[in-house]
Amino acid sequence: MSPAVRFALLGPLRAWRHGVEIELGPPQQRLLLSMLLAYAGKPVSLDTLVDLLWEDEPPSSAVNVVHRYVGTLRRLFEPELPTRATGSWLIREAGAYRLAVDAESCDLIEYREHTAKARKLAESGNAAEAVSTYVLALRLWQGRVAHGVAAPARAKAIFLDFDHEGCRVICEAADVALPIGRTADVVPYLRLAVSLDEYNEAMQARLMLALAAAGNQAAALQTFETIRDKLANELGVAPGPELTAAFRKVLTPQTVEETPLITPIVQPAQLPPDLPAFAGREAELKHLESLLPQASTGLVTVAIDGMPGSGKTTLAVHWAHSVADRFPDGQLYVNMRGFDPDHVQLTAAEALRGFLDALGIAASRIPPSVDAQSALYRSVLSNRRVLVLIDNAREITDIRPLLPGAAGCLVIVTSRNRLGGLVAAEGAQVLTLHSLSAEEARETLIRRLGREKVETEAEAVEEIIALCGRLPLALAIVAARAAAYPHFPLSAIITKLKQAKGTLQGFRDDDGELDVHTAFSWSYRILSPDAARLFRLLSVHIGVDTSIEAAASIGGLSVPRAQALLDELTRIRFLTEHEPGRYLSHDLIRTYAIEQRRQFDSAEDQHEALGRLLDYYVHVSYQAYRSLPPHQIFPPPPPARPGVTTNKISDLKGALHWFNNERHVIQLLVKTAAEHGFLSATWYLAITIQHYYQRRGLAHDWETSTRIALDAAIQVGDTYVLSRVHRSLAGAYYLLQRNEEALEHLKRTEELLTELGSTTDFAYLYSNYGTVYSDLGREEEAVSYHRRALVLYEEAGDRKGEAISLHAMAVGLSLLDNNVDAIGLVNRAMDIYKSLADRHGEGNCWECLGVIHKNMGDTEQAVNCLKRAVEIYHEVHALAEAANVLIMLGDTMNHAATATREALSAWQTALSIYEELRLPSDGVRARLSEFTDN
Repeated sequence: MSPAVRFALLGPLRAWRHGVEIELGPPQQRLLLSMLLAYAGKPVSLDTLVDLLWEDEPPSSAVNVVHRYVGTLRRLFEPELPTRATGSWLIREAGAYRLAVDAESCDLIEYREHTAKARKLAESGNAAEAVSTYVLALRLWQGRVAHGVAAPARAKAIFLDFDHEGCRVICEAADVALPIGRTADVVPYLRLAVSLDEYNEAMQARLMLALAAAGNQAAALQTFETIRDKLANELGVAPGPELTAAFRKVLTPQTVEETPLITPIVQPAQLPPDLPAFAGREAELKHLESLLPQASTGLVTVAIDGMPGSGKTTLAVHWAHSVADRFPDGQLYVNMRGFDPDHVQLTAAEALRGFLDALGIAASRIPPSVDAQSALYRSVLSNRRVLVLIDNAREITDIRPLLPGAAGCLVIVTSRNRLGGLVAAEGAQVLTLHSLSAEEARETLIRRLGREKVETEAEAVEEIIALCGRLPLALAIVAARAAAYPHFPLSAIITKLKQAKGTLQGFRDDDGELDVHTAFSWSYRILSPDAARLFRLLSVHIGVDTSIEAAASIGGLSVPRAQALLDELTRIRFLTEHEPGRYLSHDLIRTYAIEQRRQFDSAEDQHEALGRLLDYYVHVSYQAYRSLPPHQIFPPPPPARPGVTTNKISDLKGALHWFNNERHVIQLLVKTAAEHGFLSATWYLAITIQHYYQRRGLAHDWETSTRIALDAAIQVGDTYVLSRVHRSLAGAYYLLQRNEEALEHLKRTEELLTELGSTTDFAYLYSNYGTVYSDLGREEEAVSYHRRALVLYEEAGDRKGEAISLHAMAVGLSLLDNNVDAIGLVNRAMDIYKSLADRHGEGNCWECLGVIHKNMGDTEQAVNCLKRAVEIYHEVHALAEAANVLIMLGDTMNHAATATREALSAWQTALSIYEELRLPSDGVRARLSEFTDN
């Protein structure tokens, strides 16, 4: 048999010859072919065929009509066939006809073979492989069997039996998938099943459980509400026990730890660099080493405490590097900033999100509460050997959520406090650091200055060690100064140390004889006045590092002048240029700068410096925001203070690059602006970064910033700002799939806009309503809201708004099976986007057309449209959207029988994008695995 012809019955009746779809002729001819396919390669007698085609009233010519249809179909399958030849497909056998199909040529037979194999795998206990095989079978289902074929009652009954068979298999697959966390694989097919048999409570229950397990509790609850209403209104009954039990289980879901859905994508390597000049601490390192064998049977937690400057972080980082190879699944690091004088410290939730991000967990999968995040973190690290370094922790409550739950991990905590509670509650081992021994201090200076200089000036070295109190940080600062001026004798350094006395009270030993402030103040006092002023004012910046432009703005300086002063600060090691144009300083040096600022700079000067910093970020963030670009533009900020320098950002690439570098700083500055009364800066920063958060899927950060902005807007009482911030917060909750909360904020927005009488803003609000209702599966309401938005956009002359609404309505109508009207709407949207030169919008429309044509069974047209969408998304750097469409494209081409290699290429490209963006890739990996297996 030639494999050139392929038949599909599980959905619309279709056939292809050499990959080109065949037009199957008039309705009864299509019905005849459907019946032959339904018998799956077995003979069907003429009497049966006549009965199925005409039931009780066949015409006198019925047999001749069947023969004619058979002849026509033969020539469709084999055009080169001689007249009256039977060919290799439609075979006449003893008063019967048989369509000679097998698994290669008929989707029904292929489906049954996969199903039989899946059942055997499930019975043998191989659940994962069984689910994958069930999915291979279920992918062949494209809707109701022989959809669109007109058939009498008896033929319809045969098709209906097939539909019920498919539903049973979908339930089987769900029962195997749910216990092993493979819910995402079966949700699409459960949706198909309930569309085929909507009153089947067993299938509805499985769909609810699968949706909830996949993290979409809102959709699960909406499913229950929909079927409950249908049962009550149309059948007059209440949900049965199985559906009710599923509802209760959705309301009290399993913890993340009990649902193994998420695994790390990357192996983190976050440790800061080891100190090349590290010396001493031999006894401490030996003690730490003795603790490691315990990691084989449980979690090992080590708390290193000691006075400031005693080298806690240096020791922790050095030891972590020395044992990192024993923890092959990676190393995590976080600086909790627990002793920042301005009280800007990391919360456990922020640290957890950073760890989960480093482990490659998509932001969209991170739950909202700290307890749930911690449970997810422990689940991800179960059965893995990871080293976790938590630096500068303040309270045990900041640490406990960051502790893995599994044996085989090592946690190192540093703190200025003795964390007795960590010992009592978590069984931590404590190591308290004191000053170095004289020999260790001498070795430290030898490593930094060289043996010759230390031995030549041995007496001066001993005095330096004494003056520094054998504290590693003080020794490091003095050594850095000596190394910077190698022609100075060490005795000159001693003179300076004795002359200067400071007030950094945190750096005193137990006897109160040592004031480490001396080392800081000595370096500080050799600065030029301008450099000293900039050093002090830089401490208003609470970010991890500082850009040249931000530093210039803080000081009210030109960029060249700021660069010169930053170079001066870098030379004496007050700053480190860790990457071109970006500077950071040690926490203790910043502490010293803060004390100096508070002593020597007036409250007004400090306030203005912070104001200039915030103005810099507000204005540059606004430029980046405009370049993304948003649909509704927030009004520009007021003019910046004199002395503020801003970057020039004019395109999408530049905007994304700037936000990538600065997003963590902006997150902190939103808090700082609110705390210091710069309320407009608070909401400007929150609103201008929201579209970046949306692109990156950083919903938690979006919510955190906007919550603070909302409080600021409430304080000011600006109704318009309140309406925008409420609507922004609704967007964050939508991204978090907390749709009910999103609706609450949209309703509050509506109340505020009613007060303002702002007709135009209602258009954006209605669009948001439509988006949320669509996510809830309430498509009719969604389309209604998008239609209302369209009217307002048309009245306002907002062409982009019109296109957005038309496109959204098209998506909704397609989901409601009104594909003809949907195509008309999306083509109208396409014309508008082209007139606006909005390539991203065009890509959205091509994607929508591809989905619609796929739903209509027009594979060739669907493939063409999806390819156009991918091209445009690549062009506008919308890589995540390109990857999503590539998966859809691969799925579509894979059903075209002759395009499987192209499908493989599309999936592989999608996987590479997901890996680059660190987005979840389980679905595309499964497709590639199935393709390879077959």
